[in-house]
Amino acid sequence: MGYYHITTAFLDETPLNVNLCPIFEKHLNGLNALTLTFDKLDVFTTLSGTHIIYLTASDIPQSFLSVNNAIRSELMTAGCQINSPFCLHVTLGRVIGTEIHLNTLQKLVRAVSIPDITLTLNDVDYRLFRGKVIYETKLKG
Repeated sequence: MGYYHITTAFLDETPLNVNLCPIFEKHLNGLNALTLTFDKLDVFTTLSGTHIIYLTASDIPQSFLSVNNAIRSELMTAGCQINSPFCLHVTLGRVIGTEIHLNTLQKLVRAVSIPDITLTLNDVDYRLFRGKVIYETKLKG
């Protein structure tokens, strides 16, 4: 596997003259690499109506959630607007259109049995949506 990514937050609006890198440095520099075990499939719908089929974990480590929550909180304190809740997921596919309802798709996807997949989160980027990397760090371990 080449790589995967986990989105901590989609920043819907960011103040123009605020440097967010110190927030990431505060919480991520010196952080140990995190091991996550993904064990189920699920679906959510984006604000645009696209269904996202994703891999997720039944048991998310508290250390991961704590860092994630702290970063999101400080981003909002700095003036960022975050409209979507955090959902630990690795996107596997997208279903665009309204031909299938979320409940129907969830029933189909949740019926699929998958083996546990354990991955290690080794590095973190702060980037523009599908664009330029603004901050990057390697996690220890």
